[in-house]
Parts: sequence; C-alpha cells; structure tokens
Amino acid sequence: MDNFTEFNKSETRCEKQELVSDEIGRIACIVFLSAIVAITVYGNLMLIVKVARRKQFHRKINVFVISLAVADLGVGLLVMLPSIVHEFTRILSLEKHVTDKLLFLFDCMFTSSSVMHFTCMNVDRFVAVSKPFTYFRIMTSRVVSLLIVLCWGVPLGISLIIIARTEMKKCDNAIIVNGAPALSGAFIAFYLPVFLNFLAIVNIYRNVCNQDKLLCNQIKNSNPGYSERHQKRETRVTRTLVILQIAFTLCTTPFFVLLILEHISGVRYSNTTWFALSWLGYFNSTINPYLFYFLNKRLKTSR
Repeated sequence: MDNFTEFNKSETRCEKQELVSDEIGRIACIVFLSAIVAITVYGNLMLIVKVARRKQFHRKINVFVISLAVADLGVGLLVMLPSIVHEFTRILSLEKHVTDKLLFLFDCMFTSSSVMHFTCMNVDRFVAVSKPFTYFRIMTSRVVSLLIVLCWGVPLGISLIIIARTEMKKCDNAIIVNGAPALSGAFIAFYLPVFLNFLAIVNIYRNVCNQDKLLCNQIKNSNPGYSERHQKRETRVTRTLVILQIAFTLCTTPFFVLLILEHISGVRYSNTTWFALSWLGYFNSTINPYLFYFLNKRLKTSR
C-alpha cells in the first residue's frame, strides 16, 4: 500500500526521510510492529483452522472467509514483515531490482485483494437473501471457484499493469512511483469496488429486513423451527459482513483519500504520515480474523 505513495509529477522528489532517527526508537518500532505481524499471522491461521475443521463448505461464505484469511495472512508475511525490514533496516537493498518489484507486487495485490473478497461475499449474500430457495443451484462449486479466481486474479492483474506502466527509480532506499498509474490503480482497486460494495450491502440489508415475514410465511407450515433458525443465520452472517466491511473502509480510506489530496493539491506529506496510514490499512488484516471469530458464536464454541 505504501508503494503507491512515493510519486510526483516533476520527478524531482528524491529524498528518503528516516522514520525514527534514534536507535532506541527504531528498536521499539521494530518490536511493536513485529508484535502486530505475529498477531496477524496467528489470528488468520487460527481462523483458517477453525473454519476448515467445521467442514461446512456447503455454506459458500466459508470458502470466501478462508480465502480472505489467506490474503490477510499474505499481508502479514509478505507485506507487513518486509515493510519493517525495508523501513528500519538496510537488509533489502534496492540494488536488487527484481526484489523491489516483487515486494511492490505483493503490496498492491494482497492489500487490494480484500476488497475483491468482500465483493464476492456480497454476491453470495445477495443470492442467499434474494433467492433463498435456489441458492444452492446458483452458487455451485464452479461459480464459487470462478469467484475465488477473480478475487486473486483481478488484484494480480491490476498490480502487474501498475508495475508495467510505472517508472520505478532507486532513491535512497525508496521507490518513486508516478501519480497517474497509482491514482488509476487506486480508483480501480479501491474506490470503485468500495462504492459498489456499499450499494450492494445496503441492498442486501434491505432484502434481509423485507423478507423476514415473507420467508417465514413460506416455510413455517412445513418446518416452523427451521424458519426462525434460517432467518437468524442469514441476519447474523449479513451483520458480520457489514461490520467487516465497515472496519475495512475505516482502515483503508484515509490512505487513499490522502493519495488523492497529495496529487491534486501538490502538498507533499511526510514519509511518517504515509507509513502510519499504510500500516492502518495493513491493520485491517490483523483485526479481520478476530472480528469474524468473535461475531460467530458457533465458531467460538467449536474445538
């Protein structure tokens, strides 16, 4: 995510500021951020194991949850950890151009993959609440597999296009990225999907509320207990998805808003500001598994 930030129009900005000047502060930052990485890795591994052990993959939402957890795990191991090494040490040398582009690819791909997963989850929820009786005929294994491929393929494609159209320069352990590819990538990978997801989740929530009575009336004669359980489950899953997307938006929006502001106004914000906002976005991968875990009663009671 922070790889979007180092851009300019005149290509005259070629300066890397130290985030922390003193050695004690640097060590403290490394320890603190490494703890966040550990929490991120543990949380997502825990979620993957918990969901996989339940073996309830007939509920397609669980497939997307595992895939999202894998993406968040990738953020922890392949984005957050290299970010610490890059910012506070000189182990990753920019003389290795291939390594630079690989880290840049991971940064763009994993941090934009979450929004694609939420988009696919919204598709699943929309079908579940609008067509509950034909859900399993629509959301087949083939359809779910296609959506999972899109969750990973679209971010990868966007990242490769940005890299191909971006002029990357070595500059005191920093990468300079021109504004046009960064902004177009931000629009395609963030603003547009978030806007569409917002419209989708509002529509899904309305469907859940409006179909409570209709669904109950249609099936209560055959199985009254199932009616109540089914509707509670759909409402709970939808509520969890709403909370997860709100958390994602709160964590990532400041970064992309500042990206637009810097490009429009020409004001150059400090590296510390960009680093903090980048890690606020990364932090969403830390809280996702814990939010899902604590909002899912059945998952908490499973062993």
